[in-house]
Amino acid sequence: MKTNRVITILFFLLLVLIPLDFFLIFKVAPTEKVMGDVQRIFYLHVSIASGALLAFTGVFLSSILFLWTKKIAWDIAACTSAEIGVLLSTLVLITGSIWARPIWNVWWTWDPRLLTTLILWFIYVGYFLLRS
Repeated sequence: MKTNRVITILFFLLLVLIPLDFFLIFKVAPTEKVMGDVQRIFYLHVSIASGALLAFTGVFLSSILFLWTKKIAWDIAACTSAEIGVLLSTLVLITGSIWARPIWNVWWTWDPRLLTTLILWFIYVGYFLLRS
């Protein structure tokens, strides 16, 4: 019962903070001189990337605890974290491409950071294919 209360509080907190975030990004933050308004995408991009990293860290820790304790709850937590991580890393790849097009004049460059993010995305999509 306590978990439901925490989830409810977090949900209502997000209902307030996400619109506040968009207001601060699009109305309060100054426009960057070189990149212009496209730079505002970067505020979301970096936040989403941090969330994806946190989710994949959750997969790692939950998987280790599952192997150590053999409790199915840790396996469920790992799978749930992986789902969130794949969703967020998909958004990272999309927002990064949206930002890169006006700045670099290409939708995709084979930069090591971009490539490792794409490889990570493919690994976790494969993880889901193996679990199904």
